[in-house]
Amino acid sequence: MKTKVGSLTAVGLVLSMYGLWSAILRIPTGIIVDTTGRTKTFLVGGFLPSVGGAFVMGRGGSAGALIFGRALTGASTATWVPVMVVFASFFPAEKTLFATSLLAISTSLGQVIATGSTGFLNRLGGYPLAFFIGAGLAVIATILIASVRLPRTDRTLPRMVSVRSILTIFVRRDVLLPSFASAVCQFGVWAVVFAFLPLLARQLGAGEILVSLLMTTNLVANTAANIFSTFRVRKENQGLLLFGSFALFATGALLATVASSVPLLFAATSLMGIANGIFYPVLLGLSIERIDLSHRTTAMGIHQAVYAMGMFAGPWIGGMLSDALGIRAMFGIMAGFCVAVASPLVVLNQRRKTVSHMRVGVP
Repeated sequence: MKTKVGSLTAVGLVLSMYGLWSAILRIPTGIIVDTTGRTKTFLVGGFLPSVGGAFVMGRGGSAGALIFGRALTGASTATWVPVMVVFASFFPAEKTLFATSLLAISTSLGQVIATGSTGFLNRLGGYPLAFFIGAGLAVIATILIASVRLPRTDRTLPRMVSVRSILTIFVRRDVLLPSFASAVCQFGVWAVVFAFLPLLARQLGAGEILVSLLMTTNLVANTAANIFSTFRVRKENQGLLLFGSFALFATGALLATVASSVPLLFAATSLMGIANGIFYPVLLGLSIERIDLSHRTTAMGIHQAVYAMGMFAGPWIGGMLSDALGIRAMFGIMAGFCVAVASPLVVLNQRRKTVSHMRVGVP
């Protein structure tokens, strides 16, 4: 994108389209799936925009084409809502955190392979090659998801989701507080790691392969932390792990702020990857663990739409701050913001869980 647009603000705007359309479409997707029960249709149909989005970005020669392609890939992520719920339905309710962490591991592994390959692909066929291969892989993914046999659901569960029930879920603190905490975290992750850390690496002399490996390192650390979260997280230590992960992310962002060499960026991205690998699945699981199965897709859609606002705002605001103050100063601002805002939200949620013994369901 930096080779096709003129400013860091424009780079951030293109990147932000992913989060924008994720935020717009995830709540409607959750509501419609809960209402109609047509989960398989949305699973298959939701994968198709990723095919078009990857192809358009590979062919795109302007900022407009990149924005459109990026928007299509963002729209396809609405599928993540029913995917998460379907996958969690293979497990008992008390294993929700385990299920969300396990699916996060598979996602991270795919990203590790992708980022580890792009540096070599760029050398082999230029930037478009990776996008075209991505489009082909998305076709394969669509075929695979179409062949999945979904678990049987309880046909006695109510399918009609009323406006009142949606609003009831939306105002639940045990849904909103983890969701907004996740939005704050993703605001920092997408501004620092997925938007402007590669550009800082290039400024410090990193080539195509090193930049690719920089992102791979982040995702390997993320995957390792996902595995840790899957098998070691318990309800009694969730709060402590979240606070530690916020501090770890801030430490990584601050290290990138003062880094004078590429090896320090590798250390910084490792710390931020570990942090993201902890707070992402834990906050996601917290937002749905006390919701009835009949409304869980709606709750998942709300959570993912809220944190997608962070994915949208992070690159966009990060780009403006980078143009105005520089990339390093933006990293420092993000570090302080994430810790200062996400931590109180977790404290409020923990207090809410301590004093509340209400039934999980939604009337």
